[in-house]
Amino acid sequence: MRMTRMPLSLCLLAGFFGCALASCSGPAKQDAADNASTNPASAATKLALYKQSAPLDNVLCSGQPSEDQFGTLKAAGVSRVLHLRLAKEKGTGWEEERAKDAGVEFVRLEIAGKNGLTRENVEAFAKFMAKETTGTTLVSCGSSNRVGAMFALKAFWLDKMPRDEALALGKKAGMLSLTPVVEQLTAK
Repeated sequence: MRMTRMPLSLCLLAGFFGCALASCSGPAKQDAADNASTNPASAATKLALYKQSAPLDNVLCSGQPSEDQFGTLKAAGVSRVLHLRLAKEKGTGWEEERAKDAGVEFVRLEIAGKNGLTRENVEAFAKFMAKETTGTTLVSCGSSNRVGAMFALKAFWLDKMPRDEALALGKKAGMLSLTPVVEQLTAK
């Protein structure tokens, strides 16, 4: 096997670039890890809730969390939940007790489908969302459809956001089948 010698200047140059690359990648990975562990929204995005989205800072939207997922909300940085399902809907009604056990604030604002998309309900929704919180807020319903509709209507009616931006926010938050209803309500 024949060995070749590399000039000293190339060895030094290779060593310099190797150290430079190593120093660049080390702290960046550590900073990202630190950020994920100290940022509640980053931790909460790991919950893998049904139809989960994060349309705004410190806000998660989702469909119905399971009882097991509900028990992990606080550890994931969720400090409060706004649930838009009627207590009598199938598969719901147990959340108040689980929230109490988990140490998470829980409010149920019953939105009965398209008939629940009223200015009064949107104002109650906005009042809750405006409250100070130290963690992430989870807004949920059965599929996140009502969640997205409420965000769109709040953005348009109360925040005076342009209609197309409000609808885009609603879709980002989970609005699907209620889109035509919200389009109609925002056309007035």
